[in-house]
Amino acid sequence: MKKKWFLPLGILAVLVLAALIYTRPMPLEALCEADVTQCQSVFGNHFRAPQAEDTRFAFPADDARCAQLTALFAQQKFRRSLINLLSPGGGSHRTQDGDFRWEVGFCFDETDFPDGSTGKGVFVQCRNFFGKMQLFRAYDGKSFRCTVQDQDAFLQQVYGIISSEP
Repeated sequence: MKKKWFLPLGILAVLVLAALIYTRPMPLEALCEADVTQCQSVFGNHFRAPQAEDTRFAFPADDARCAQLTALFAQQKFRRSLINLLSPGGGSHRTQDGDFRWEVGFCFDETDFPDGSTGKGVFVQCRNFFGKMQLFRAYDGKSFRCTVQDQDAFLQQVYGIISSEP
């Protein structure tokens, strides 16, 4: 009778261990295999309700806001979500005054990819869709829903930097 429970408990233990490994906190460099502190520029867009349209931004490497953003992203630990294992779906959000979203892209010069090839352009993007964060690796097309510790404060910090005037 005890042997009957051994196999299901073993399978459950392996699944729990796999989930813990998959969702462990990782720096952006480990998750996206790119050091954002080496990027040439940061660009994207942001929106805060009740605005009607997105506002675009672009910060070259010599802009203090570029350094602030790259440092903020480089020091953060990202946790992949188990929802990534399901098929991706769309999302909608009914905005209220003060809700915000943003998208940040890190643009690189000539860079070596993990597969040995080289390229340049936007390799890492991070999107905040009203509190839900997603990372995108352009070199292999993979997207990850993720979270960070004290996520609301992090999202607000990023928004504060990208929406600030020079």
